[in-house]
Amino acid sequence: MSPRYALAVIALPLALQPLALQAHHSTAVFALDKMIELRGVIVDFKLRSPHSSLIVDGRAFVDGKAQSSGVERWEIEWEALPPLKTAGVEATTFKAGDTVVIMGSPHRDPNFHFIHAQALTAASGQVYSITKTDRLYSPSLSVLTAAGPAGGIAIANNATSGIKTVGEVPKAAGVARFAGRWQQPFTPPGTDSPMALNAAGVAARNAYDQKASPANTCEPMSIPDIFNAPFYLFEVKVDGQRVTLHNEAYEIVRNVTLGGSAAPVDPKGQFGSASAKLDGDALVVDSKGYPASKWGLGAEVQVLGSGKDIPSSPQKTVTERYTVTPDGRTLVLEYTVNDPAYMTKPYTGRLELTRVPESTALYPYQCDVESAAMWSRNAKDKALKVGQ
Repeated sequence: MSPRYALAVIALPLALQPLALQAHHSTAVFALDKMIELRGVIVDFKLRSPHSSLIVDGRAFVDGKAQSSGVERWEIEWEALPPLKTAGVEATTFKAGDTVVIMGSPHRDPNFHFIHAQALTAASGQVYSITKTDRLYSPSLSVLTAAGPAGGIAIANNATSGIKTVGEVPKAAGVARFAGRWQQPFTPPGTDSPMALNAAGVAARNAYDQKASPANTCEPMSIPDIFNAPFYLFEVKVDGQRVTLHNEAYEIVRNVTLGGSAAPVDPKGQFGSASAKLDGDALVVDSKGYPASKWGLGAEVQVLGSGKDIPSSPQKTVTERYTVTPDGRTLVLEYTVNDPAYMTKPYTGRLELTRVPESTALYPYQCDVESAAMWSRNAKDKALKVGQ
C-alpha cells in the first residue's frame, strides 16, 4: 500500500485514516473527514511506487451536488504498486479515454485539484480498492475490512472480516524455521517519537521539512522503521549459512552470513554491515556502519518518527532478534536501535509478523521520483507529467 507510513487510506472507515500503505505517505495534506466523487475521463494512469497516479478530466460531486459548472483537470494519488497489484490493478487496467468514478479525500487547499483516491469504479462497474484484496493475513489489518468507501460502493466482507490464516505450516528446525514469507502488521504511530532523543535529536526533529525529506527522492526507508510499513511482505531465505532478508517495501534485500564477522549486506552500502548468529531459538542480526540519513532513525508516517523524520548518523546500530512462535504462524521481531549522535539511550520495539502462504506474490516496488515527491505535493508544484 502507499514508505512513508507505509497505505494511506469516515464515509471511509476512521480506522483507515492512518494506514498509508505506501509505506511512504502522509495523509496530513488531505481532508480525510471529507469525501468527493469525481466523475470523468482518464488522461493518464501510472502504476508505480510509492504512489500510483491518475490525471482525470472531470467534475467533482459532494453529496450528489456538482462542485463546478464544467469539466476540470484533476490529479489523483493512489496506492503503491504492490498493494494495488494485490487488488487486481495492472498497468493496463486504466488507459486514456476510459471513464471512471473516483471516491477520495480532497486536498486541504480547496483550490488545488488533488485527491487521495480510496476507490475507483471502472466503466464496467468493477470496483478497485485496497480493501478488496485477498492478501490480508495479519490480524492488525482487520481495519481494512471494517467498512467500505462512501458513495454506495460496497466492500465485500466475509465472516472473518477478510483476515485469513495459512493452512499447513511448514515444519522445520534450526535457522530453516525462519524461512518463508511474512506480512508486516499495522502499528499506528503516535504524536511524538517513542525514542529518547537528545538535544541534537530534538533540534533535528523540530527542523523537519517535508520537501527536504528523502521520501521525495526514492531513498529507501531504513531499518528498523521499514518493518512498521503495514501490509507489505518480509521474506526470509536460507541457503546454507547465508540468510537473505527481503522487505517488499522499497525492495530492500540484505544478505548476512551465519557465524561470520560483520560484512556489507547490500551492494550500495545503504544498510551497513551485519553479522548473524543463532542464539538458542532466536536468529540475531547485528548491524552497524549505516551511512548518515535524514530519516535513518524514523520516518514521519511510521512509528519511530511519529510525525516527523528523524535523522541518523554513522554511529547508528541495530540489533534484530527473530523468533517463531511454536505453531509456526508468527514471526516475532524484537529490535533495538541506537545512535548516540541523536539519542540518549537505545530504543527497543517489538513486532509480530504473520506467516503467509509461500505462493503469495511478492511484488517489485519500482520507486519513481515523481511518484515519491507526490506525498509532499502542493499547489505550487508543476503538474504531473502525462505519458512519461
